[in-house]
Amino acid sequence: MNTERINKILGPVIPLPLPFNEDETVAYDALHSYVDFLVNNGIKNVMTTVGTSRFNLLTFDEIKKVNETVVKAANGRAKTIVANPAQGGTIHAIEFAKHAQEIGADFFLVCFPERDYGDEHTLPFFQRLHDATCIDILIHEMPRRNGLGLGSKQYGVELLEKLFAMKRIIGLKEEALDAEYSNMLVERFSKEAIIIGAGGGMSRYLYRDFERGSKAFLGGLGNFKPSIEIEFYDAITSGNRDRAAVIVEDIELKYFEQVVPIGWHPHLKAALAIKGLMPNWERSPMKNLSSEEVSTIAKAFKANNWL
Repeated sequence: MNTERINKILGPVIPLPLPFNEDETVAYDALHSYVDFLVNNGIKNVMTTVGTSRFNLLTFDEIKKVNETVVKAANGRAKTIVANPAQGGTIHAIEFAKHAQEIGADFFLVCFPERDYGDEHTLPFFQRLHDATCIDILIHEMPRRNGLGLGSKQYGVELLEKLFAMKRIIGLKEEALDAEYSNMLVERFSKEAIIIGAGGGMSRYLYRDFERGSKAFLGGLGNFKPSIEIEFYDAITSGNRDRAAVIVEDIELKYFEQVVPIGWHPHLKAALAIKGLMPNWERSPMKNLSSEEVSTIAKAFKANNWL
């Protein structure tokens, strides 16, 4: 077991939604304040991502400034994981990784920017990135369009074995959208690499990933209620599975039932606005939620005494 590697990231990892102003410019001050809120309330890992952080809507310069804002706000009090966008070539991924080094981020989350044409295309990308930098690297693992035919392809076991054999490719953020494949990833690699499971939040970690050896998971409710995420993690790691199950069944899953039909990412912006943590604006083509949708979220908050 590679204990040193897998213990570098423990517990909930909070993906950072990006605040915008009414004119659709990035609200960097609000982002700084939001990260400060999370860290002051006990969150130990924060992450920018292609999806939650709206990187598909940003310019390269904006992404760099977002990553820099997050690292400055954390100020060494939490581990920072910063990402590159899903577009660009190998030289651009290296550029973002070097920028992550320069600003003092702890980890670089890399998204492979093209279709899957086979490992002979993928491996050189990661090898060049690894050799050109000195920052610990996480793979943003998600299905890629199969360049040789219809459908999509996951990262294969043989490919991941070769990637994790590189000293500083230390794990992945999983977004496979395939329960069987996700289970395999944790069972096969959790003793040698960091596996941050996506989707399902605490419920997935309780019922699937923790038992298979995962040390970290992607937060959900922790975005606006850090104490719940921390209490859950403390309960499950101390052996109080009953308490962890109560948090999942009576709080998280009931909340999910109400808000997931709205869309998790759009809902999250409105939820944070209700809590006064960031302005409730999006950048087009993302849209602001309707008053009825915001009311649904507010009612769910009121039912949990989160207002």
